[in-house]
Amino acid sequence: MRCKSLPVIFVALCCSVGSAQDSRTITSDPTDLSRPISTLLDQLRQREKIPVTYEDPRYSTSADIQDVTSKVAKNLSPAEEKFGPRTLIPSGKAISFVYAPDDLRTPQEIQATIARMLREYEALGGPKFAVTREGGRFHVVPAEVLNVSGERTGQGSILDTVISILSAEHDGAQLLEDICDQVQKVTGFRIDIGPGALNMHDERRTEGLKSQTARTAFEKVWDAELLP
Repeated sequence: MRCKSLPVIFVALCCSVGSAQDSRTITSDPTDLSRPISTLLDQLRQREKIPVTYEDPRYSTSADIQDVTSKVAKNLSPAEEKFGPRTLIPSGKAISFVYAPDDLRTPQEIQATIARMLREYEALGGPKFAVTREGGRFHVVPAEVLNVSGERTGQGSILDTVISILSAEHDGAQLLEDICDQVQKVTGFRIDIGPGALNMHDERRTEGLKSQTARTAFEKVWDAELLP
């Protein structure tokens, strides 16, 4: 689960203006602002076929979290409303982003365009993300969030956690779950994967993973699924 020099910003803006007739706009979902950057990245994947992943920040202040228990839970008793488990989601910012397909011709241009989108979101008051590239994939990961005192503090990607998994027979979906479990054991944080895992093949495999980052482990599983 992702630069600052004025020349980079200037060139990006010039490219957008120069190709205004071919510009495209992607927007966050007004009915669900929990993960606006993820929403925009989904649109880039669908429209431009860009292989990019997204990782949630680990929020620690109420300013970044919304309690939606009363909206999603039904028939709560007064005691449950006051003392029961809470359903919390991130509280994001609405954003629209304009880009031109001509800005996405090379991996370097794609990374620069995504970085510009992330800077614009940070300027709206959202958390700071960074975008990295490994091979043909791009990864948007948290870089800074508000701490409990309301001050910005650095935060790295939880998928940089190094894990190992013993060799055993499992299918792709089970191996993904094993990776999630190992990350939780090391960090204490539970991570979940998107619905794409539900479409993974049932092919059994026995390989293990030794001293690899969780991100590399995930990519190996996904790449194996792409093989004929």
